[in-house]
Amino acid sequence: MNYKFAIKEPLSLRLYSPTIPTGFRFRELAQGSAWSATNKDYNHLFFLLEGKAVVSCNEFTNHLICGGEFTLIPIAADMICKALAPCRVLMFSFEQFFHLSDRDYVHEICDTASEVTYDFAPVAIRAPLDKFLSHIILYFKQGMNKPILHEIKHVELSVIMRSFYSKKEVAAIFHPIVGKAINFRIEVMRNYRKVAHVDDLALLFGMEKRTFGRQFKDEFGMSPYQWILNQKAKHVHFSLTDSQQTLDTIRKEHGFKFPGHFTRFCREQFNTTPSKLVRKLREGV
Repeated sequence: MNYKFAIKEPLSLRLYSPTIPTGFRFRELAQGSAWSATNKDYNHLFFLLEGKAVVSCNEFTNHLICGGEFTLIPIAADMICKALAPCRVLMFSFEQFFHLSDRDYVHEICDTASEVTYDFAPVAIRAPLDKFLSHIILYFKQGMNKPILHEIKHVELSVIMRSFYSKKEVAAIFHPIVGKAINFRIEVMRNYRKVAHVDDLALLFGMEKRTFGRQFKDEFGMSPYQWILNQKAKHVHFSLTDSQQTLDTIRKEHGFKFPGHFTRFCREQFNTTPSKLVRKLREGV
């Protein structure tokens, strides 16, 4: 890892934010405040140390997370956290969680994940993970902001996850990002929102379209076109929950030039019209 952190004195315990996108970050959220993880090029483990919050992530809307629980915000995901009470949050941002030497373990997790129905459910922070997270906060408070610290603590965190959480629990947590070809999966997830067409994604990988399609289906279990369509539906669903955005704004944001195209997409993906879906998501009717 190539960490480049800026050391600033004194460090504020209200917000710790390194100068690069990976590593540990600490935030305190006031009751009623909202916050989102804006860096979508990396995965984030979201540890709620204290408080209570509702978190929406892609198609999973308003999931209650309480102090002493954590969940994963996968790469490229839309996410917002709304504090129902004063919250203390520790985020760990990363590209790959487990080391290459853990290949056999990752394959076992991948096999286990195929048997898990992913529902974005939070997992309890239990010993010794709770002590580990407390030490991270203590280090920040003491001004310990060294690149080697983040690297060592990343390794320690992965060992804790392997040692004190079952394979089924780990598979449930990391379900969206585990696969047979981790590097391939990560690069797909990082870049699919940045291209206009499947052909552009294949070109980005330097692969012939047919070869890319075969590898993609082997990793994701479906064609690139169908998978990207499914992802687009998740992002549209998330946007429709935002009461601050109009349907027209959402339509344009997701690349639909004409209202009729957007209506057809919603009928195909959600079996309803955009206006009816908005009412259901925002008003519960």
